[in-house]
Amino acid sequence: MEARKTLRRPFLICLVLAVVLVTACQPVAPQVAPAAAPQQEATAVPAAKPELTMWTWKVFHVPGLEAIAKNFEATEGISVTVSAFNPDEVYRTKITTAGQSGDLPDILSYWSTGQWDMAATGQLVELTDKMDAEWKNSFLPGTFDRNSVFPQDKFDSCAKDPKCTYNNIKVGQIFSVPMLAGQAFFVFGNKQLMQDAGLDPNTPPKTADEWLEMMKTIKAKTGVPGLVTGVQNPDVMHYWIYNPLLMASCGVETYDAIYNGRESFGHPCSMAVLNWMYQVAKDDLWMPGILQTNIDPADVAFSQGKAAFDVGGTYTLGFLLAQGMDANNIVSFAIPPVKGSVDEKLKISPFPLIDVMVTKDSKNPDAALKFLRFLTDPEQMALFAKTTGDLPAVKVPADPEKVGATMVGLINALSPTSPFSDSKAEILTEPGQVLKTGLQQFITGETTPEKLVPEVDKANEAAWAARGGPKQ
Repeated sequence: MEARKTLRRPFLICLVLAVVLVTACQPVAPQVAPAAAPQQEATAVPAAKPELTMWTWKVFHVPGLEAIAKNFEATEGISVTVSAFNPDEVYRTKITTAGQSGDLPDILSYWSTGQWDMAATGQLVELTDKMDAEWKNSFLPGTFDRNSVFPQDKFDSCAKDPKCTYNNIKVGQIFSVPMLAGQAFFVFGNKQLMQDAGLDPNTPPKTADEWLEMMKTIKAKTGVPGLVTGVQNPDVMHYWIYNPLLMASCGVETYDAIYNGRESFGHPCSMAVLNWMYQVAKDDLWMPGILQTNIDPADVAFSQGKAAFDVGGTYTLGFLLAQGMDANNIVSFAIPPVKGSVDEKLKISPFPLIDVMVTKDSKNPDAALKFLRFLTDPEQMALFAKTTGDLPAVKVPADPEKVGATMVGLINALSPTSPFSDSKAEILTEPGQVLKTGLQQFITGETTPEKLVPEVDKANEAAWAARGGPKQ
């Protein structure tokens, strides 16, 4: 038994050794580390594009501004939301409140020359060093150069006025650019009525005498009165009809001499104008009820076909279109001079009406400045003109396909210079009132040019005598 145990022990030892040796001789599989999870590439998150805001008070401008904003977003990927607040006083109040709370929009449209008060209180981004020559030269003469660049004469007058609110603005500083321009002295005609009377609507009259004959023909052939404008406002016949006709008829030197007390309102060049205006009344060419018709109602009446012609300004066209009048039914031309005038064509120089600016509250002033330049690009302003019927302060082409047929008449009538810009005439209140009343009385038949002239001369002479004598 012991022997058996003794024999079994070496056997077990050998068996264990054998197993160990066999195991030791087996190939060992290489130890492979677990595969690491693939590393995800960092994805760059694109910066969010700025979203800009713009305010205006002109509701009928919104479609034009939105059309430009759409083009801007397509080009730059930056959206612009346009909002309108009116009437005027509501808009002014909103701007004042927003300025105090720091909630002004990125881009603001405002009355031209009104930007100086806002700039003086630090509400606007200065553009003086941000405008290049190309941008400056894209505006109509007499707009940017005259009112968007702070001038020496305004600086001097402000320095003398203790109540001036922008005496911290320096000569040459720029805080805005003009978007819209305008001027009075324009006539709008109803093409359909002209055609119905056998007239060519594409051939505007060259003289006031031709225009008078056209009005007479239209009334005779169609029964529709020849003329409407806001006669209830006494300034309209004086400043929109008499003065432009007087300037063309007399020339700037005689025009100034008449108003400044050195010549009579009975001067032949003035009598030619007064006689023409009297003839319109004598031939019963005014729309019935004209003395009770103000500017907007006059434009509405014209848009409804109640008169063949409407006297207004560049800004009248947009209003007519807003009333639903077909742009293709409107012809526009400058008031034509009376026959024998010194100037065969009235030179009309526009002045800025609306400026646009970047506010200090803008969170994206660089993007806002980019939109400001895009907005005032000639191509975009041509689109605006065609959409709204309002005259840009930018040099746009006189191409009916780009700006609309009626706008072409306004553009072609504009001149880089105007005798009104050179005039030194001072229209005193006393003779001005007598003249305004007399022009209205032509319509009622209460006076004639021959009766009116002595009354105006007397008032003018007395007014200048009270001031020490005629203005030299």
